[in-house]
Amino acid sequence: MMTARSRNSMTATACVTGALLTSLAAPCAMAALTADTLQAGQVLVTELMIDPTKVSDANGEWFEMYNPFAMEIDPNGLVVESQTGSSLESFTVHGASSIQPGDYFVLGRNANPATNGGVTVDYAWGTALSFGNTADFLRISNPAGDMLAQISWTSAPSGKSLEMKTANLPSLTQGNYVPAGSTYGLGDFGTPGMTNTSPMTANGLVAPPVPEPGTYALLGLGLGCVALSRRRRARGN
Repeated sequence: MMTARSRNSMTATACVTGALLTSLAAPCAMAALTADTLQAGQVLVTELMIDPTKVSDANGEWFEMYNPFAMEIDPNGLVVESQTGSSLESFTVHGASSIQPGDYFVLGRNANPATNGGVTVDYAWGTALSFGNTADFLRISNPAGDMLAQISWTSAPSGKSLEMKTANLPSLTQGNYVPAGSTYGLGDFGTPGMTNTSPMTANGLVAPPVPEPGTYALLGLGLGCVALSRRRRARGN
């Protein structure tokens, strides 16, 4: 349910991975970002499946986050909200694996690919939250309640996810997304855990802080271990 998978689909540029993103004025730190340290402009929701048709909404809703930085993102503690009528429904991420640099991370209502339309879900939230097909939003906040990312929509396409196309972080609308153009699993359209159908651009991305000079040696050692581990996994696949 919370398995981290390596899906690096883009080349690292400085401290930001991916050709999708605008250039940054400063390099980023090689340390994990957490729910407490993440800022608005550092959380990317790259895809949402709001209205699946091959399975029920209760089984097939999901959304995807992407880590563009050269460091892990620990999503535990993030608060995810959506609207239900005149009130809000929400859940707090806990027990999830970290999002590796250049990786996608799929959160969904159901973690079973046999019943969720064929999606490999990294974190399942169950019945805590549902998406409305019209006039709804998805908001991700830190534990203090500060908004890190928000996506609103007015009419979700049936059987097709919304893929980020051109975004001005952190507040996005349906106009920043386009319907997916390829199918997955049972036949709904989307690219969960994979590169979007079309290239995407995210403006307003905020670079993480630069580490102190004395931390570079330790960070380099840690990154060397990560690189060795990735190579070993790749050879074992």
